[in-house]
Amino acid sequence: MIATPGRMPFNLFSSIRVLLVCCGLLLVSGCQKLFHDQDALLKGRTVAVSMSVQDTPPPAAQPLSAAEPAVPAAALPLPPLDQRLLPNQQSVPLKSSQPLAGGSERPAAAARQQFAETATVLIGRVVTEDLVLRGTVLVRGSLIVASQATLRIEAGTTVRFAADPAALQPARLVVQGRLVVSGTALQPVVLGSVYQQSEPGDWGGVVLLGSEKKNSIEHCRIEGAQTGILAQYAWLSAKGLQVTGALRGIELHGSEGALQGSTVSRCDIGLHLVDSEAELRDSTIRENRQGIVARRSSASLSNVTVSANAQEGIEWLQGRYRISGSVMAGNRTGARFTGADGHLTLCRFHDNRAHGAELVEGQVRIRNSSFRNNGRVGLVLEQVQGMMTGSALHDNQAANLENRGQEPFPALLNWWGSTDQQRIAAGILTAPRQDVLPLVLFVPFLKERPVTAP
Repeated sequence: MIATPGRMPFNLFSSIRVLLVCCGLLLVSGCQKLFHDQDALLKGRTVAVSMSVQDTPPPAAQPLSAAEPAVPAAALPLPPLDQRLLPNQQSVPLKSSQPLAGGSERPAAAARQQFAETATVLIGRVVTEDLVLRGTVLVRGSLIVASQATLRIEAGTTVRFAADPAALQPARLVVQGRLVVSGTALQPVVLGSVYQQSEPGDWGGVVLLGSEKKNSIEHCRIEGAQTGILAQYAWLSAKGLQVTGALRGIELHGSEGALQGSTVSRCDIGLHLVDSEAELRDSTIRENRQGIVARRSSASLSNVTVSANAQEGIEWLQGRYRISGSVMAGNRTGARFTGADGHLTLCRFHDNRAHGAELVEGQVRIRNSSFRNNGRVGLVLEQVQGMMTGSALHDNQAANLENRGQEPFPALLNWWGSTDQQRIAAGILTAPRQDVLPLVLFVPFLKERPVTAP
């Protein structure tokens, strides 16, 4: 066969093609041998592989489902607590014409140090499934628990709140579902703001919003809030709860609450009840402007100490109360009940700057209680029906008992600090009356202080 110029012979082309295929097979088998044979040279070594991709930016990162990388909290100026709210001997009630001081009087927020260590950050989070918080958590903006979810906070957890820079109000924990705080005496849970030195109103507080489930808070400290716990048509059970440095400590509206072994201190109003039912046991309400304020509410207080409040220890308007084994001491007035019905048993009203207790209208039964060493009158009555027996009234500065109304009040079988009937009568003040029937019936009286009176 004669070869045509410019063209490769057919046999030569086929030979080259076969040769290339064989080389490829040898190369592949050789690479496999390098990696897989028992004595392979690259076995057990790290192989670096480089590749080029298109130069396009990655997609935007999405927030984590339960945690996000820590970021520094924003410092926001907040209005200060008016000094008139702080307990002192000269505190007076606030009037509508005396607004709280504005934010211009507060030092720059940057001057206050913030907590730096934060393990978990939640930003504007809405919890739709059960969630557990532990360790140190920073919440930026509000944390909302939906009605079908439960938020659990484990012992030793610290949750701090920082306001969203675009928000007009501070951050809050809003619970429509259920809240379970499981602190212990040795490892309490702390809820507060990002500032190391918190001030009232630094964050909004805990809001139970229409949550009728069994919200349980045990051994938890809430500090620097507008309202430590605000329950709106909700159910609350608390044990070992401490609320301090808030504008309102605990506030219940149309709600039910049970507090045991709890303390509310350094607030404008310690406990505020409106159209609610509450039970307090073995608790302390102290060093607030007003201790307990209740309107149209019913409550039972057992072994409760209400002390060192700047104004009234208890201010009760309408409703019902049952107070036993409790102490009202060191307040301006120990307790004032207006239009309310109730029982006072084994209670002590002593060392208050004004009256021990003041009752206006309503009905009361007082048993085995004491009214002593108060700055003015031990017990003040005005249009009150009821009775008092087995109690001790003595050593009050102005009078032991004063009846300002026209309803006779039976106060039989009590101890008045003396066995002299004239001296006892001198310590009882009454309004002018035309009827010969005395306004306070104190005879017969006890000859010595009853052992059942505290």
